[in-house]
Amino acid sequence: MKKLCLRIFLILTLFTGFNVCGTAWADAPNPLSSSNIAIRQWTGRDFTFLALSDTSQFAGYEIFKVEDAKLGYSGDRSVRLPYTKYVGKQVTVTEVVPFESGYDKPDYMVHMIVKETDEALIGRTSRGQLEGLVLTADLDSARQYFVGKTIYPKFRALKSAYMPGQSRTAAAVPIKIGSPVMVVDVYAGERSEAPIWLIVSVNDEKAILPIAYSWTNTSTQFWSQDAPWQESLYLEDPRMTLGWSQDLWNKIERGQTELGMTKEQVQLSWGKPVRIEANGSAWIYGPYRLNFSGETLSNIVNIPESEQIAS
Repeated sequence: MKKLCLRIFLILTLFTGFNVCGTAWADAPNPLSSSNIAIRQWTGRDFTFLALSDTSQFAGYEIFKVEDAKLGYSGDRSVRLPYTKYVGKQVTVTEVVPFESGYDKPDYMVHMIVKETDEALIGRTSRGQLEGLVLTADLDSARQYFVGKTIYPKFRALKSAYMPGQSRTAAAVPIKIGSPVMVVDVYAGERSEAPIWLIVSVNDEKAILPIAYSWTNTSTQFWSQDAPWQESLYLEDPRMTLGWSQDLWNKIERGQTELGMTKEQVQLSWGKPVRIEANGSAWIYGPYRLNFSGETLSNIVNIPESEQIAS
């Protein structure tokens, strides 16, 4: 009877657009349907300069004023945009020009203007990504969608919260995989791979969960039908929705894998593999090769040390 009530409650939650705390999200943008914008479609879009890590701030952004671009792309680091002057500022893309970069797909020269000053800038993508920027619409949508919402991270620990771009003392906030946390704020982060920081409350501590809201400004070879943040979190309580046994959850929490586990269960337990081979059927974790039959782990092989070095 209790399980039936919980299922009914979840169904009502999905149809009414309220979370367990009674906060409406029906009008918030749904990240499952967020727009993934290819570089050729960036013209007219706004981007925001990310906060750089404390070790990268001295070098600044590898984006240049138009008049300095020739020097910048000749290796003169002194003409990079200074961190303190541009962090948090917004630019509008005015033109995107493809060029041959030596890879299978072209890269692009991205022309933009600073919204506050109309200053003309230019950046060059590397393998389809322009480091240092986040799509402003993604940042705004993440704030609208996630703040006040309970989510379920797929990690055993998160970094303790600090303002992005500031020096900090490394610390970890332990959590259980798939346990509930509340999103209390959203920041622009430090890296374009995961440019948005969800600030979450964990047992009265604040911690950081970096995500990407869409595949925009990510090399298209990594795009998939899933939202990019789905590798980092669940939107619903996985212990209620996935139907896995408590024994299986205990093994995942202890970092164990066993034959018969699914790819999702293995990744929760061991994290992302170092690399994936054989069209996704072999995952490499250091000295181990995990072979899958479809979605199911079929065997685990020790990789000889000589092959590990060669790889």
